[in-house]
Amino acid sequence: MESAWKKARATLEEEGWKFEAFDRSLSWPFTAKPVTISKVRGTLYGVAVGDALGAASEGRLPRELVERPVERPLPHHGLPAGTVTDDTQLTLALAESILQTGTLDPEDLVQRFVALAPSLVGAGWATRQALERLGRGAAWWLAGSASAGNGAAMRAAPVGLFFEAPDAIRKAAFLQAIVTHRDRTAVAGAIIHALWVGWLARGGPADARVLDWLVEAVRGFEKPFPSRRQRRKKRTLAGLLLEAGAYADDPASACERFGTGAFVLESLPTAAAVFLGRPGDPEAVYLRLVNAGGDTDTMAALAGAWLGAHLGDRKLRSRTPSDWWQVSVAAEIERISRLGTS
Repeated sequence: MESAWKKARATLEEEGWKFEAFDRSLSWPFTAKPVTISKVRGTLYGVAVGDALGAASEGRLPRELVERPVERPLPHHGLPAGTVTDDTQLTLALAESILQTGTLDPEDLVQRFVALAPSLVGAGWATRQALERLGRGAAWWLAGSASAGNGAAMRAAPVGLFFEAPDAIRKAAFLQAIVTHRDRTAVAGAIIHALWVGWLARGGPADARVLDWLVEAVRGFEKPFPSRRQRRKKRTLAGLLLEAGAYADDPASACERFGTGAFVLESLPTAAAVFLGRPGDPEAVYLRLVNAGGDTDTMAALAGAWLGAHLGDRKLRSRTPSDWWQVSVAAEIERISRLGTS
């Protein structure tokens, strides 16, 4: 991973990217516990459950969902209820790559992503265009789309599970992101998501105390970006994330404040606020996000990873309807979970 990291860093520094954040060492600010099979299984199922549940409402307007809310998995994209989309497909491909290579190998990851491309369900334009370039032989450190979408973050959970040290998680999250998203905000989203999963899976508190630590991990890395909702103001994901804790008790206002689109500046802070409001009530978190409108499957997949990493699979399963767990990738999740903790 180090050689890949040095190659990507050197190339992007020439383009003006700032890497001082990576030179500040990170450590867990609590006594970290080993990651158990329950936390691995919970995280991966958490992603899949949220993804499959939210897929049927993706792109719908909030007012439509008030009248006809999604409360169980439904058919979508011409596929049966419980079928996952690219959020979970790419998450599991990343997990397989890490476990098979023992590291974050961008070359191996690209091969898996390109092979999976024809069967991806609902993939965004940034990911599809990057995979097309990679399939034509583009270098992994050059092929990524200039997009601040959430596609790099949504799949990053396995990095937080399978790398131990926060510094390694940060670098691995960066590398897996850059192959499809050559944008500092998108990469920051992947780093934040992977670190938060790692924090929760190792017993870190499921409250707003994590936010300052996450922000420190990417401080100075992002380039302020015009928000779609406030064009005159340039914001960073780190800055918006710090605000998320203030909206934990008011999820409706969080959705309004941050937005629910596929832009990572919208979907990640909204998912964070809703999760922080009720981390012990996964059913409420999922239902709020899948009925918020916009990029519902990705918001629910992000929060689902945090829920599963925090609760583990048994508590997550016991606090959600049983039919939610009938996801299309159950066997794959079981196999990866056993491999990841063997």
